[in-house]
Amino acid sequence: MIFIAFIVVAVLCITRFNNIMIQKQRLTSENSSLKAQASVLSDKLARINAQAEYGNDDQYVISIARGNLDMVYPGEIIFRTNGQ
Repeated sequence: MIFIAFIVVAVLCITRFNNIMIQKQRLTSENSSLKAQASVLSDKLARINAQAEYGNDDQYVISIARGNLDMVYPGEIIFRTNGQ
């Protein structure tokens, strides 16, 4: 009877240990994934902060208005070519 109880306890302990090891592997993998995601987001935040600082510059606003929006000062004329 004691032997059977010992076997049952041993099987339960082994099962529990196995479950803990599987959970540890899953959490380790998730941790690595989250660290990579945090690194990507940190880089993105740094770029956004740099853009925000650069966006406060009048020359940047002028370059966007002229380059992307084709805005000109009064009296200026835009000449388009087929090249770049």
